[in-house]
Amino acid sequence: MVLKKVSLAELAYRELVRAMIDGSLAAGERLAEEQLAERFGISRTPVREALRRLNEEGLVETVPRCGFRVCRPEPAEIEALFDCRARIEPLALELAWGKIPADRLRELAWALEQAERSSDRADALEVDEALHGTIAESCPNRPLAEIVERLIRRTAPFRNWRGFEGDCGGLFQERRELIQALAGNSAARAMELLAAHIRRGAAAVTRK
Repeated sequence: MVLKKVSLAELAYRELVRAMIDGSLAAGERLAEEQLAERFGISRTPVREALRRLNEEGLVETVPRCGFRVCRPEPAEIEALFDCRARIEPLALELAWGKIPADRLRELAWALEQAERSSDRADALEVDEALHGTIAESCPNRPLAEIVERLIRRTAPFRNWRGFEGDCGGLFQERRELIQALAGNSAARAMELLAAHIRRGAAAVTRK
């Protein structure tokens, strides 16, 4: 598995997420493309792309003739999103059971091992994204898979925050156990680990 190169838009997105969740960017604060581009030392195009993505995910909102401003969700909203995902994504896994190629799981395990050896959290997050994406892609019920994919996108900013600021060693262990369970014989065990992994992500964010 070859990990993709992180784009400038992705880096801008991550920095904005970090600032919004740690309070550096307050709720209601205006986000000007030009100022952010200067702050990050990049052009306005990747900044605009990052802001559009954050708007889709509900972290920023558009203001007529003023661009964007921060609209950080309340902890209860974040918990509700993760709770919904923890209930629905295991259902997709149940339907996907036996349909995830063994070589795909080996690729994910290898990529996670490389990220753990280098302690590269960005690469670890990419493996995590690929892991959850693989579950959704393997689900034969496409409406259900699409719901899961939307929930993954909406929780991505908070999941990413945990990946950069949380217990890195614990996260590697969670992902390793989940990949091993996906390659095992118990769908129930894999579903249990998946739900627990998602719920721990919510707890790590909302306690900040």
